[in-house]
Amino acid sequence: MKQFLNTIEFDQKIIKSLETADTRVLDVIDKLQKLQKTYQDKGLSNSFFIQSIYDIERRLLINLNKYNKLILLDQEMKWVNMILDFRIFKIGSLRFQLFPMHYEEIIRSGKDYMPLSDLMRRRFPPNLPLINIHIEKQTDLSHEAVESSIQQARHFFSDIFPNYKFEGFVTRTWLIYPGIISLLEPTSNIYKFAQRFEIIATNQATYQALSRVYATEDLETIKKLPKKTSLENRIYQNLDKLGVAFGFFPF
Repeated sequence: MKQFLNTIEFDQKIIKSLETADTRVLDVIDKLQKLQKTYQDKGLSNSFFIQSIYDIERRLLINLNKYNKLILLDQEMKWVNMILDFRIFKIGSLRFQLFPMHYEEIIRSGKDYMPLSDLMRRRFPPNLPLINIHIEKQTDLSHEAVESSIQQARHFFSDIFPNYKFEGFVTRTWLIYPGIISLLEPTSNIYKFAQRFEIIATNQATYQALSRVYATEDLETIKKLPKKTSLENRIYQNLDKLGVAFGFFPF
């Protein structure tokens, strides 16, 4: 197992801490070895495999530093399993998920509730072949990087999943919420990214934007934080414009 993790360039801190790993982590590592074989069988490079599974390494490192042992939390396994199931891939600056339309993932519940109109349900029926875009922290959202990622993704998904007739790309994120976009200059990378999407549904929940911009949702803490960027300043001065949106653009 250590030899395998070395071949895929896992952080040495993880490798040296394998004796603290719980059975869930050991099972994930075992499945990673099988996943690597899938990549090889598809003619995909080892470097592509490594960048596509990096999210698992990142989570292990965070948990190791926090809990002093190798664990994966229950709430993390949804994303880990999608990587292991050959459904999420890092292509350029963005991550892409094979996503047959699934209402539960979009509509959700509680503070995440985002209703879809009857019109949009007819337009986006269950299992419609889509590709879900995930934006990680510190992602390069420059026009050039995003365009390159999307073009590469079009080729990748067409080649690797020839039985799917993909309708388009979707994302569910604070980065395309109309209220937030109204605060930005047209030259902003976030503004340009958002212009790619037709907004299908929205939710005025503020927590995602706050946690991504300030690393906390607590307004008292945010009040005391130095606002180092124009985005940090504008969002704090316009909390009523925060939210999350679900967007689409054609394949």
